[in-house]
Amino acid sequence: MHICTLRNGFLWLFSMPVAAQPLTQAAEVAQDTLTARPLTEVVVRAYESNRSLLSTGAAIGVLSQRDLNQRFATPTLVPALNTLPGVRMDERSPGSYRLSIRGSLIRSPFGVRNVKVYYDNMPLTDAGGNTPLNSLDPRMLGRIEVIKGPSGSLYGANTGGTVLLGGPSATPGTQSAEVGYLAGAYGLRGFSALAQTAGDRSNATLSVNHLQSDGYRTQSLMTRDNVAFTGKIGLGEKQSLSALLLYTDLRYQTPGGLTEAQFRTDPRAARPATRTLPGSVEQQAGIFQKTGYAGLVHTANWNTHWQTNAVVYGSLTNLENPFITNYEKRTDRGYGGRVVARFSQPIEGGFGLVTSFGGELQRNRTGSLNYGNRGGQIDTLQTDDALWATQGSLFLQSELTLPYGLILTAGVSRNQLTYDFTRYRQGRFPGPGPQNRAFDPVWLGRLSVLKALGEKAGLYLNVSSGYSGPTSQEMLSSAGFFNATLNPERGQQAELGLRGRLVDRLQFDLVGYTLKLRETIVRRSQENGAEFFVNAGRTDQYGLETYLSYDLLRPEPGQRGASLKLWQSLTLSNYRYRDYQQLTTDLSGNRVPGVAPVAGVWGIDAALPAGFYAYVTFQFLPPFALNDANTAMSDPTRQLQATVGYRRAIGKHLTANLYAGGDNLLDQTYSIGYDLNAVGNRYYNAAPRRNFTVGLRLGIK
Repeated sequence: MHICTLRNGFLWLFSMPVAAQPLTQAAEVAQDTLTARPLTEVVVRAYESNRSLLSTGAAIGVLSQRDLNQRFATPTLVPALNTLPGVRMDERSPGSYRLSIRGSLIRSPFGVRNVKVYYDNMPLTDAGGNTPLNSLDPRMLGRIEVIKGPSGSLYGANTGGTVLLGGPSATPGTQSAEVGYLAGAYGLRGFSALAQTAGDRSNATLSVNHLQSDGYRTQSLMTRDNVAFTGKIGLGEKQSLSALLLYTDLRYQTPGGLTEAQFRTDPRAARPATRTLPGSVEQQAGIFQKTGYAGLVHTANWNTHWQTNAVVYGSLTNLENPFITNYEKRTDRGYGGRVVARFSQPIEGGFGLVTSFGGELQRNRTGSLNYGNRGGQIDTLQTDDALWATQGSLFLQSELTLPYGLILTAGVSRNQLTYDFTRYRQGRFPGPGPQNRAFDPVWLGRLSVLKALGEKAGLYLNVSSGYSGPTSQEMLSSAGFFNATLNPERGQQAELGLRGRLVDRLQFDLVGYTLKLRETIVRRSQENGAEFFVNAGRTDQYGLETYLSYDLLRPEPGQRGASLKLWQSLTLSNYRYRDYQQLTTDLSGNRVPGVAPVAGVWGIDAALPAGFYAYVTFQFLPPFALNDANTAMSDPTRQLQATVGYRRAIGKHLTANLYAGGDNLLDQTYSIGYDLNAVGNRYYNAAPRRNFTVGLRLGIK
């Protein structure tokens, strides 16, 4: 189980992109400044509260459209999410994402695990706990909320953290369009198109995006094509119907990890061949993934007290993965639904009650054909498998508003997870037949108490229980066997947080937490590089997350002027194994690999009335353990990024945004993502050296 906190945008809600703003003159475009709204106006959807961030008793991070699509020149989720305290995202090679929230990546050799993702209430995470996050393009998004820590009381099991996505919004009564093109080092190039129309009760958005790169390393080419349509239509006075249609074609090569000696000698090299195994180039290692998703949401406001939200969805992913030792062809078909009913009742004397209840049910079938890999071509059949995952939850939550600025929230859910596995063939012979693993139903709870400290600050205590069953990729990993003995992770977390504003210009968020985790799931590797997973006893996880922001310059309300903001995001972590025996070796007391003791991000944001803007971001990570024995340590990471640009209105209806960005401006040689507990000590995946990107966006309204 993993968890998380926040960053620039967590206390901030920024204005719409240029194409959705008044375009009467260049100065008005430039006044898309960095000034924050009061915390009481920043509304979050987390925990179905629809409350201001100041009155929400949980650690929540918010990224705005500015953070996702303007702060960094290259369209990727990685640097934006890494600005949130407690959140760590890796891209070991272009297109290969890993995401961790308040935890390490020991469960995730690739992909997103123990994190549940929703897009406008529609589950993107399937019943097997897997999320195709690399199928999304940040240019189709307008907002991200990150709930840090176990949130199973409302979102079900497998929620060490929960990510709530939203599309770009539009001002009612407007129609707008934006096209963009970018180019950069190592063959980077891409284009985007966004069209929006919005009325009082209906809207529609179409986003088309392309991105490709030759890659810094050998065998690291990537191409992604993404099309997303979102729409909403009113059904009378009280009801509406929303839809999401998504298709992504993603292709990327996987260069593989290097040993330290190989990394120091030639960081651009792909994994070489050994005496017993071929290399990445020889086997044409890569991922070819096509994902389709369709979701429908019915929302009804029946009266002043009752509201319902019902979701149905279906998803399909076809994946081919030529690897060093095999060639997998996999198909995932998923479907499910989620229903939430909300009752609100104001009570005399300053009291108020809001109760949410409902359920979620998901089912997913994974069909996996494993073949031998002969130089990137399919060879003889090794296994023919089918894995069904079924996951369901029922939940109830009540929020009680009390006098003297107190808000009490209590929630509980009942969760169940089942896997059914069948091996049809083992090479030329029939398989052993069906197997089943039904985990015992589990109850998860959450209790939160928030006390408003005047109108500008809030103090909260949040206690929650967590549960994370093995994902389908852990139950049936690349080692090729159904792991019926693997147990879920269980844990208890307590966090104490304080957020608010001082002297009108200083924003702050401080949160400390402790998480006691049992049956921690960790990765093991076989000699050929195939992985499997085991339970590793208990871990003690302590953390302190801080965010500070100060407006050195800001225009007065209703006036034009320069803005200059300084901010920092700092995370302190102490994660250690407890009662962890690996064969005859006692690893109790060792640090959990993949967690830096300090993770700091600092930034400067500036904007001028003439239309110029700049963002500078610096990230630092000290050395951290790369294996359970703590015998291998990472290099320190010092990453400097900057984006400068110029926005200008052209007449009454057109805008232009010319920008340039630089990455790894200190020209450091470092690993962009480490393979933890890697067999053969192949930990390193080199990041690109100093590189630049330029782009242009044109908008019409």
